[in-house]
Amino acid sequence: MTQEITIGVIGLGGICRQRHLPGFQKIPGVRLVAVANRSRASAERAAHDYDIPVICETWRDIIARDDINTVLIGTWPYLHCDASIAALQAGKHVFCQARMARNQDEAERMYQAARASGNVAALCPVPIGMSFDRAVARILREKEIGAVRYVSVRSFSDTWADPAAPITWRKDSRFSGLNMHTFGMYIEVIHRWFGNTRRVSGETFLYTASRPDDKGALVPVEIPDQITANTTLANDLPAQYAISTISGVASDVIDIYGTAGALHYNVNDDILAIKRDGTSSLVTVRPEEAYDVDNWRVEQDFVNAIRDGIPYHPDFADGLRYMRVLQATYDSATSGTRIDVPQDM
Repeated sequence: MTQEITIGVIGLGGICRQRHLPGFQKIPGVRLVAVANRSRASAERAAHDYDIPVICETWRDIIARDDINTVLIGTWPYLHCDASIAALQAGKHVFCQARMARNQDEAERMYQAARASGNVAALCPVPIGMSFDRAVARILREKEIGAVRYVSVRSFSDTWADPAAPITWRKDSRFSGLNMHTFGMYIEVIHRWFGNTRRVSGETFLYTASRPDDKGALVPVEIPDQITANTTLANDLPAQYAISTISGVASDVIDIYGTAGALHYNVNDDILAIKRDGTSSLVTVRPEEAYDVDNWRVEQDFVNAIRDGIPYHPDFADGLRYMRVLQATYDSATSGTRIDVPQDM
């Protein structure tokens, strides 16, 4: 008999509306039971829009319900740790929106709770690169660009170029912690393609120390406007990150340089090119490598992990690995030293 998945939603925001709830509603034997948002009014709207029968006053009420065996956490990072740990300790499976936590300490506690529970503890994956994951793996495995010697990640936006732009939760460390723009996202992508980060040397740059809130009061800013990080992956592969939110030109690219060629991934246009022998050509994804990001299988993969024990990634171990790199970058910038990233799990 197929196990029924009964879901309680904590924080039904944009990504849950766009992706997760439509994905779960397509799966037989999955039922939305209850929702709790920051306000009663927003919870009522969400319940109406998605035919959710129960509105809970608080997120703890979701976890306390016996008719819920799975919790979907779609809040900002500030609640990920407390809600995930409480749900896991209550014997429930967890699907948590990225970024995993505000800092390494919270991520460590979430991971330990997941291990102790034995339940599925999943994170929403980064869609960046998903359409080419298998193609990149094949190109690297077959050494089509030779031995890889250098990886470069550049993510530039103008989100905070205007010093008068009001603060949002993404720029407020109380809600986002150490998470800065796309940095954690790209760490996850690089880990998918090349394995874990071993060492980090980082610098952070903050050019606007305070910004107005929604009432016009100035709020101190701690999350940097720009981060650069020199990292070393397994097999002594260097990977450099330049993440800026104050650039006049928006552009995201990943370049992978080998001894016989290079890969150039235009993230904005989702185009992968291979450069060899002075020529450049687009990479053709083979049928068995194809992945439709617009119709991703994330929710189905999560349900399969619960019902059939099929491994799901990224899980809380994967999240802890990228949060450790994020923490090490800040620690390196503060201390002026290179930081070894813990590898124990």
